[in-house]
Amino acid sequence: MNNLFAYSGTLIFLTCSILIFIIIKSGKRKLSQIWVFFNIAVAIWGFGAFFIGNSKDPSIAFLWWKIAHIGVIFIPVFMYHVVSIICELKQKRLLTLIYLQGLFFLFIDVINPNNLFLSGVRQLFSSLYYGTLGPLYHPFFVIWLSIVFYSHYKLSLSYFRLKGIKKTQITYFLLATFLGFLGGLTNFITAYGIDVFPYGNFTIPLYCIITTYAIVRYRLMDINFVLKKTAVYSLSAGILTSLFVVIVVSMTKLLSEMAGITSLTITVIAAITIAILFNPLKNRIQKIIDKTFYKKTYDYYATLHKVSHELASMFDIKRIYSFIGDIIFSILGLKNIYLLSVVSDGDYEVVYRMPYDEKGEKREVEIDSIREEDEERDRKRLRIAQDCLMAKFLRTSENIVIKDELPGIIDLLGQETIDCIKIHLELFDGEVLVPVFVDDKLSFLIILGEKLSGDMFTNEDIKLLETISDQTAIAIKNASLYAEKVKSERLASMGMMSATFAHEVRNPLTSIKTFAQLMPEKHNDPEFNSTFSKIVINEIERIDGLIKDLLHFSSGKVLTSMDVVDIAALIDEVLEYQKVKLDLERRKISVEKIYRSVKINIMGDSKKLKQTFINIISNGCQAMGENGVLKVNINSNGRNVDILISDTGGGISREDISRIFEPFYTTKSLGIGLGLAISKKIIEDHGGNIRVKSELSKGTTFIVSLPVNNN
Repeated sequence: MNNLFAYSGTLIFLTCSILIFIIIKSGKRKLSQIWVFFNIAVAIWGFGAFFIGNSKDPSIAFLWWKIAHIGVIFIPVFMYHVVSIICELKQKRLLTLIYLQGLFFLFIDVINPNNLFLSGVRQLFSSLYYGTLGPLYHPFFVIWLSIVFYSHYKLSLSYFRLKGIKKTQITYFLLATFLGFLGGLTNFITAYGIDVFPYGNFTIPLYCIITTYAIVRYRLMDINFVLKKTAVYSLSAGILTSLFVVIVVSMTKLLSEMAGITSLTITVIAAITIAILFNPLKNRIQKIIDKTFYKKTYDYYATLHKVSHELASMFDIKRIYSFIGDIIFSILGLKNIYLLSVVSDGDYEVVYRMPYDEKGEKREVEIDSIREEDEERDRKRLRIAQDCLMAKFLRTSENIVIKDELPGIIDLLGQETIDCIKIHLELFDGEVLVPVFVDDKLSFLIILGEKLSGDMFTNEDIKLLETISDQTAIAIKNASLYAEKVKSERLASMGMMSATFAHEVRNPLTSIKTFAQLMPEKHNDPEFNSTFSKIVINEIERIDGLIKDLLHFSSGKVLTSMDVVDIAALIDEVLEYQKVKLDLERRKISVEKIYRSVKINIMGDSKKLKQTFINIISNGCQAMGENGVLKVNINSNGRNVDILISDTGGGISREDISRIFEPFYTTKSLGIGLGLAISKKIIEDHGGNIRVKSELSKGTTFIVSLPVNNN
């Protein structure tokens, strides 16, 4: 039994030593320093327990009990100090009193006049010398227990008050210390005469294991410690080996005493068992470690490639907002995300947000509908003033702000700025704030909520956010430049349209005006009246056609009337119509149908498609003038159908081919150059495309490709 007590002390000392090493290496704050002292106190108890378990002499065992109690006395003292910093308790007097009582009992333990603290040792289970208690030990135990209880009470209050990663950190620390102190209490129970072997000593290392896990996974006490896989594997293998040794030694002693089996036989059997089980257990432990500490939630480089590839082709600012918000939200597994853009008055206003609803499903919220519900409330909640301390700080810093790391930079920023950042992050339930600079101006903010998993934001996450921030800035800049280009082109187009339309309308209006001026003099002339009527009607129709073309071109309406259209029948109908309207027989222009009367269905607006083919056929017939051949062919590959319309006119030069679909570009003396631009728009609205092949003096072929309806 004494060896088991020694083993428990060894485990306590080793695990505490590892934890102390991690804290000293990575912890920089005052909290970390106090926590080191707490763990030293626990390690002193483990160190003493090792020698107590191995002591054969009562006087030596008594000495080690006194040494071990140096740690026992200060465990609750440093525990309360740690809790007072975590929970921001303003109880300096109480802390001072707790330290004073610790120093008092330390003095009594060391001097121990008349055995007032520890009166001696007694033999427990015939092999372990356990401490007996003096009269001053009883008030010590009451105070010890009260400090431990009060510390956990304050930690529990913080648990219900905090949110996010801080709450997760408190959860693990509370669990670890609770298990550790619960195990430690078994030593007091035994000391008070209830002869139960203090197996609870083995739960104290659980405190170290749980807190180490919380440091590596959740940055407990704001300690940023990155543990390499090789170190973790070596540590796990060492612990497993130690565990096997403890089991072998314990079983050897137990079976030798109870069953009379020789230690050599037990050792051989144990060695075979270890050889069989060690590697499978080690591999299993390493898999658990990989899954727990090193799980890869996303492919870093694949994500960056996707972001850069998608943003490169995005010029709509709303699409950029949605894409950035969606990809960060889903990749990092967040509870919520907000995107804020600078507005005209310089403040930052929410342009996108994605929270999780009560059922745990993501739900995009339209910002406009939010404002309609309660405009005044959301104006205050969803805006960040340009002159607030947080905005001023962000303009001078390009660093990502992490809420959990704010306490560590109080000296750098000042308490007032830190408080401002905390208030704004809490309004948005945010944990991370990402600034986005466009042309060296803070133009965009990304506020991330906590992860659904409760995990902290890793260095890889921060690097990913920094890169996405840079890509977003470039995309917003490109979208802004594109919007300016479109606006300038629209203004230029409107100017050209106005000039062209004015020029085209002036001629028919001049003719109408001339005949109107002559009307008083020649209203009795039948020939004049007949000529006047024809010219006025023709010119009005011409003006009406110009207006229709402009309306068709400027209309931004999406196709709403989509029916099944037999493309061959539609082409037949257009050709018959054009033969009559363009008087092709008189002009000696023949029409050759190369296609067979096969039914090929597409989905489309038959009226708009007719307009397209009328425009193309009209252009071809105008190019031929008198004498020529118009050839029409229809080919289908099952997915698309191609309509080829060829003429034997003079052809189109290379320079003109590149511009014939531009609005207001024309080589004709009449018209404003919108026919082919309108045709191209109609075909693209149907999911198709239009191409041109032409050679000078040989003719031109228009190829219209449309998707086939296979339903």
